[in-house]
Amino acid sequence: MIRPLAFALICATPAAADVASVMSNNVLPDFAKFDTVAAQMAETAATDCSIETMRPQYNAVFDAWMNVQHLRIGPTENGALNIAFWPDERGFTAKTLSTMIADTDPLIDDAEGFAASSIAGRGLFALEMLLFDDRFDGYDADSYTCAYVQRVAANIAREAHAQSTDWQDRYALIIQGQGDGETLPIVSDADAFATLYSQIVNSLEFTADSRVGRPLADFARPRPTRAEAWRSDRSLRNIVLAVDTVYAQAVELMGAPLPATAQAVAEFHDAANAIPDPSFSDLADNSQAWLKLQILGQKVDGVKNAVSNEIGAVMGISAGFNASDGD
Repeated sequence: MIRPLAFALICATPAAADVASVMSNNVLPDFAKFDTVAAQMAETAATDCSIETMRPQYNAVFDAWMNVQHLRIGPTENGALNIAFWPDERGFTAKTLSTMIADTDPLIDDAEGFAASSIAGRGLFALEMLLFDDRFDGYDADSYTCAYVQRVAANIAREAHAQSTDWQDRYALIIQGQGDGETLPIVSDADAFATLYSQIVNSLEFTADSRVGRPLADFARPRPTRAEAWRSDRSLRNIVLAVDTVYAQAVELMGAPLPATAQAVAEFHDAANAIPDPSFSDLADNSQAWLKLQILGQKVDGVKNAVSNEIGAVMGISAGFNASDGD
């Protein structure tokens, strides 16, 4: 007997909805790129830890991460926090870095121990603070802070390689229905489709609620320093990359054009292009900046609603669907 969702997938779309295409054209090459650029950053840091050299490397890795960060399933369900600990509600990253540096903690000499240490002291947001915060970025080449930068870069490369390898060798097989029921669990085509769809919608919700909503706060008291990666002027860039990535995957997943979603994405880009400050630091003293960011959040919601109508409603899938993560 054909399950109702599977029947909907068969009947609803003119082109074959293809989880395998998302894996081969989006997810796996994006993880491979993340792995590659993270390794390049670690190699660079080992010979030149200066902020002038490391800042472009950091941005390249963050760009690559934004193409995969929304996939909170399988290897990245928990592993994502090893790369990006945000939001950091209580300022643990600054506290951890300050303590480690003040104590010249020898933990940075132990790759295994560092990889198991607090997520607040490693990953992209720890690296951002080391490279862009004036409490930390004045270090010398022979300093403890330089060695810390090198360890964080190496640990990001280690995590990127582990996640990319696990996706390539294990979870991509599960999500494509190639599990054997023993070493790899079996996931149906319908459940795999619904799982990837949910990742798309959940990412758009997170972008609207956190990447836009946290700095926006309210009109009387905006909070620009709650924006993601504001120190490195990446707040707006991360929002744009997050939306563009899931839109590309939505089209690939549906196997058909999504005209309403395409229009919503175009309107989103118009709103993004109207924002002059990529870090949102002008929110506190510029009411127009606040209104423009509010509009951007509405446009992200517009993309989410279009995806929900053109994929979720057509396929009969709830955005809250959760399939087996394969672990």
